[in-house]
Amino acid sequence: MTWNNQSGRKSLRPGAIGERIRGKLTPRSQVNRPLRPIGNFLKRLLGGFRSQAPKQTAAVRHNGLDSERRLRFMLESVPVNLWSTDAHLNITFSQGAGLHLIGTSANEQVGMTLYEVLKTRDPGFTPLAAHLRALQGELVRYETDWRGRSFETRVEPLRSADGKISGTVGIAIDVTDRKSLYDALQTQNVYFATLFENAPEAIAILDAEDRIIRINGQFTTMFGYTDDEAIGSSINDLIVPEEMVEDAEKLTARVAAGEKLRTEALRRNKAGQTVWVAIAATPFGVVDQPGRVYAMYHDISARKHAEDELKQLLLVDQLTGLPNRRAFITLSEQALKLATRMERDVLMIFIDVDHLKQINDTHGHLVGDRALIDTARVLRESCREADLIARLGGDEFVALMSVDSDQTAELVCERIKARLEVHNSEIDRGYELSLSLGAKRSKAEGTMLADLLAQADTALYEQKRGRGRPPHAVSR
Repeated sequence: MTWNNQSGRKSLRPGAIGERIRGKLTPRSQVNRPLRPIGNFLKRLLGGFRSQAPKQTAAVRHNGLDSERRLRFMLESVPVNLWSTDAHLNITFSQGAGLHLIGTSANEQVGMTLYEVLKTRDPGFTPLAAHLRALQGELVRYETDWRGRSFETRVEPLRSADGKISGTVGIAIDVTDRKSLYDALQTQNVYFATLFENAPEAIAILDAEDRIIRINGQFTTMFGYTDDEAIGSSINDLIVPEEMVEDAEKLTARVAAGEKLRTEALRRNKAGQTVWVAIAATPFGVVDQPGRVYAMYHDISARKHAEDELKQLLLVDQLTGLPNRRAFITLSEQALKLATRMERDVLMIFIDVDHLKQINDTHGHLVGDRALIDTARVLRESCREADLIARLGGDEFVALMSVDSDQTAELVCERIKARLEVHNSEIDRGYELSLSLGAKRSKAEGTMLADLLAQADTALYEQKRGRGRPPHAVSR
């Protein structure tokens, strides 16, 4: 290694790549000369124009100096590195605030060769290869990491007044923070994509027209549709039962308009089976694509079935299978309203199992339960399917029906008694099943259920007063 007398810096010894590449180092006195072409180069990058050569008036010279000062200020304020080399890759200019980020000051590298700065002569090394290609007339862009920072770099030929290539000029923009943010976003995207795909809920992302943009694996599991089958299809056409499409479209429209929605509804899978789901839908927008919807579906079929079973327990008499008192009150109110609209009368029949306590005491409670079950069967077989029959509790039953003008209380009660006689003749329980009946017919309009029940109950006990005998034993 030898000393260059003009620069006072060491230069590499000749031979490794030849005197042509090493060249003569540029004195520091000539450092600022490339500033004007560098300025033009920066202007082309930022403004996309090439400056015209002005007449050298005093005003022009003043403006030129002012522009040069502004350019220097920019270079020292923006995280950008600018440099130039001669045709032998000796660095002739180096300036920019980005130099401080890699621990170098402006012009510190001037007078050194690019080989010294890069510490390599490998022509395959990207920064060196870019400059060698620029010397051949190419404009080269590349990204590189240097001293812990990331840079987007552009190198192009530097031409003299006659158009010949006299060196290279380069600009490197520090993108470390941007790249770190990008990497963080990429990591976050991978994280959320993993959460999306492996979420325990079925998820669909919809566009403003309710078309499916994306689904996850659980959506395929729940509804049976693959990505190819689902994407591009209307969510309402795909998984909503036909009779519910109108309501579903109203829901998706509300969400697309900005409303967060939680609801429960029936949906349909690919096999045509209905599925109860809890739906949570949230609106969101992506830059210039507003109106999108993020919809999650949770299968609640098991819960709905459990609720139905609970309702059955609450509304059905477990021994006889008939509606219980709670159910009767609800259903009879509806029956009265229907009969009112149809302008028909209603008939209330109060039924009591005679001497149930004696049956229990004599034959046991299992036999007593059997008597209640038989009573329910006799009443069902005596009445129409549309008639409401219920067990109010203990030995009390009730029947409510709408009637025509020829259906009197006596005719209906006689039909029940006739069916009871058939039962006693066909089935030997060790006793005869006996029922007391009290009936009351009334116009449906304006009738109160409690009044109708009370009147039928009164009619029952008037009949029971004339029938005080216990059930007699039947020979086997």
